[in-house]
Amino acid sequence: MKTIVLFLRKKRLVNALFAVYLLLVLRLTVFRPGFWPLHLFRGGNIDEPWNYYLTFVHQGRWDLLWWDFLWNYLGNIVGFLPLGGWLVWRDRRCPLWEAAGVGLALSLFIETSQYVFGVGTASVSDLMTNTLGAWLGAWLLKNAQLDAKRRAEWPPL
Repeated sequence: MKTIVLFLRKKRLVNALFAVYLLLVLRLTVFRPGFWPLHLFRGGNIDEPWNYYLTFVHQGRWDLLWWDFLWNYLGNIVGFLPLGGWLVWRDRRCPLWEAAGVGLALSLFIETSQYVFGVGTASVSDLMTNTLGAWLGAWLLKNAQLDAKRRAEWPPL
């Protein structure tokens, strides 16, 4: 009985932390300064992947290029790792393609909202890196679970 109570508390805590994570992601991407629901289609931007970086290359601004590349691309991947990890934690049988699909759907919602409400820049590269981040988070947790299972079964009898 005590183990069931501890498991349920752990489950509630993880779900609460995940809800905070989702709210934070939405706050950073959609509900940022300048957001107002009545500002529909007030001039949202669509960014083509790499156009922004080509300007840095043409200007010779290599000092800004690497930092911006890390922030935009790796930041998006790392930002969606918890989503994929939570999906696998919630259901161990969750296939990787499903985690990627949920990441794609959330990212598509975010990018569409950024365009519709004119906050931020909707970008295809964000869509790709966010989806990759969700897939990678699911993959990492699945492999960690497999490793733990293998260690628990060692030594083989």
